[in-house]
Amino acid sequence: MKKQFYLLTLAAVVAIFSSSCKKDNTDAPSVKTTEITSITSTTAVSGGEVTAEGGSAVTARGVCWSTNADPTIADAKTVDGAVVGAFTSSITGLTPGKLYHVRAYATNSNGTGYGADMTFSTASLIKTTGVVYTDGTDLYEFNYDGNSRVDNIINYWNDVLDKTLTYDYSVANQLTINRDGDLTVYKLDAQGRVIEDGDGSKYEYDADGYLVKMSEYWDNAFHLKYEMTITNGNVTKITTFDDDGVTPKKIKEFNYTSGNNVNGIDQVIVVDSPWKTIGGLYGKVSNKLVDYLEYWDPRESPIVVKKTTISYEFDANDRPTVITRSGDGWQEVFTYSYYE
Repeated sequence: MKKQFYLLTLAAVVAIFSSSCKKDNTDAPSVKTTEITSITSTTAVSGGEVTAEGGSAVTARGVCWSTNADPTIADAKTVDGAVVGAFTSSITGLTPGKLYHVRAYATNSNGTGYGADMTFSTASLIKTTGVVYTDGTDLYEFNYDGNSRVDNIINYWNDVLDKTLTYDYSVANQLTINRDGDLTVYKLDAQGRVIEDGDGSKYEYDADGYLVKMSEYWDNAFHLKYEMTITNGNVTKITTFDDDGVTPKKIKEFNYTSGNNVNGIDQVIVVDSPWKTIGGLYGKVSNKLVDYLEYWDPRESPIVVKKTTISYEFDANDRPTVITRSGDGWQEVFTYSYYE
């Protein structure tokens, strides 16, 4: 009887001790910050992982950011659930050409825990882009509205004004480009991407916002023209189809450098004018800078593979200022400048 009483008493003491220890756990959650990716002039993607909830259940998690080091939840932040584990956060409302600090956070009733402070720079808005030809330079100067959308473009040939293009977004889900009195209307989706151009061509995007198909419209039907393969945020392959929309007539495969394409330069253009891609009207561009590409006609026998190599010159802020494309006996030189 005494032994049984002793065991019951010991169990009660252990239970009280355990309960007391649990109540004494005043830890905030433990959290890690994940790498910042998909950086544009106004947005980025980060996230984190809550590795331990601490002394009580997690009530909020996300990332916080600031132009100052070690941001807190008093700064701009996301709220991405309230559980232990990994999460992804969309960072929005950023200013172009700025250095930002990001930390993942998780909150419980004891407080807020933070991950490591990680930094990234938003893309600088492209001010000019030009193509150097043997007889002169074709230069486009971009001006933007308060939402970092292209507002107008001034085109110069050999430093002399050639034409002006104005962008009108006043009609919902529509963009009208006025090219010195010549109007072209584009249909836009909810994300502001072109889904149909003035010629009736159709553009399709994947769930991550990359252009994956372009179909031309003629003879009262759509005909697949281009199909893109996206791998790890980069366009790795473009297939161009013959007029039947089925037979591949040209294949390009892209290889990338380790350098990030922070400033959103589109190097795998499938629309007819390079200036049209500025401002994200045709979705996301590849995350990395192209190193070289190989291309061939799969209808040939034997197949002859050709190669284009890419070289870069950068400014003091690591922004490409000259991009040179070289092939077998030919060369194209593109120039870029940026808003500070």
